[in-house]
Amino acid sequence: MEKFLYERLTDKTPKINAWFAFPAIESFAMSSLGFLSIFKQLDLMEDVFVERVYADTKTTVAPVKDLDVIGFSNSFEIDILTILKMFSKFEIPPLARDRGEEYPLIFGGGPVLSANPIPFEDFYDFISVGDAKITLDKAFKVLVEKRNETKEAKLQALSEIEGIWVPKFGKEKTVVKMADNIEEPVYTPILSDKSYFKDTFIIEIERGCPKTCNFCLASWLNLPVRYAPLDKILQAIDLGLQNTNKIALLGAYVAGHPDFEKILEYIRKKNKISPVELTLSSLRADLTDENVVRTLVECGAKTATIAVEAGSERLRKVINKDLTDEQILKTVEIARINGLKGLKIYAMIGLPTETEEDIDALVDLMRRIKQANKGFELTLSVSSFIPKAHTPFQWVKKTDSKKLCVRLKKLQNKISKMGINFRPTSVDWDTVQSILSRAGFSLSEYLLKVTENGGNLGAFKQTWRQMAKGGILPDMELYAESPIPQNPDEALPWDFIDVKTAPMLKKRLEGALETC
Repeated sequence: MEKFLYERLTDKTPKINAWFAFPAIESFAMSSLGFLSIFKQLDLMEDVFVERVYADTKTTVAPVKDLDVIGFSNSFEIDILTILKMFSKFEIPPLARDRGEEYPLIFGGGPVLSANPIPFEDFYDFISVGDAKITLDKAFKVLVEKRNETKEAKLQALSEIEGIWVPKFGKEKTVVKMADNIEEPVYTPILSDKSYFKDTFIIEIERGCPKTCNFCLASWLNLPVRYAPLDKILQAIDLGLQNTNKIALLGAYVAGHPDFEKILEYIRKKNKISPVELTLSSLRADLTDENVVRTLVECGAKTATIAVEAGSERLRKVINKDLTDEQILKTVEIARINGLKGLKIYAMIGLPTETEEDIDALVDLMRRIKQANKGFELTLSVSSFIPKAHTPFQWVKKTDSKKLCVRLKKLQNKISKMGINFRPTSVDWDTVQSILSRAGFSLSEYLLKVTENGGNLGAFKQTWRQMAKGGILPDMELYAESPIPQNPDEALPWDFIDVKTAPMLKKRLEGALETC
């Protein structure tokens, strides 16, 4: 069952038909705030009929032959596998050059494509870079105005929109990433009992993060940091609570909102009137305000998440995470004594300049946390560092997989013996993600063969080996480690995308290396 929280246009006279597609099953799509907010944006356009489509969609209202445009939300590198499978499912040629006038235009958007669309460029007719609220309003106006013209004419007009990249026209023209000023928060427009987070009303209270850790794409890609106004957030909370009792506050750094305490106070008052289930995307790892945890506990939370990122204070300084061991220990203590039953702690291995001593420091930190918090459930979730475009660490080498596996095994052996839950990453999948995040040329041929070969991890590795033997691709591990020049003064493949942070990146990288 679905409940729309906005007034839909009931007397539309659409001039074009669209699908907006999510590369996962319906339950995941209906929990994606970004996907649903863009659907709402398109749904409120007078001239556009738009239909939601998922990986498990069996039938559609509008068949492909009647469509003018299909959009894909692309949040993770591996999403491309499902997108290619959806192309096949709906009998759409995956390569843009093979889609004639009888096929709709296909576009993509999301953080993956905004950061580095090059590996996927052959699949899309056009790509939205940055916040879609700005780019898609203009793009769909063009599509409506030129609905009776050729694809070439449409693409030419689209290429003139700031924030839109048309791959067939090349990379000579700078594409500026668009940033919405979020005068009001983005919130869940459709409640669904099919959602992975059933009937949960999500509110994005801020975008970007002032901490700007050197590895973090979410921070650097979303600068400048923007906060939704307090009065608009409270109005959104009221709307949510009129329709459900589950509220989630979303943001890269929710506690950084200047009115965060007022937001929590408002929710506490609401909870006294009628029970509210509150979720935060994460807690600060240097938490000092006990009211945050008390509010979560009063609203039914039993666990929360903090990110320590690295085991040693030295390595945390390298990544620009200004966080001491004592602050982390104090945060866990505050969480425990104020009623939480456990914490999930997130960390990474393979960060630049990491040594065995840093791994030992993470083991020691977890031991100290465990000893100081008897009976408190702890989970350590570990991923491996993946360099991302448009971050200060875009130039650094990824740690080789063998070394990562050794360090991961060491952590697993020692952490598990402490009675702490251990959730390890897949080093092999991280290698694939590392390639896709910094590839400087189209990987369409490779990705199509991967899909044909099953689309699993084995297909990724075997297909790459075969193409490397034929001289089509370089060595997989070496390319994953260092696919681009490590000299910050040399041009990068994605430099044609301007996220307005380039000068800052070089200075931050230099500062990180000096810290060592």
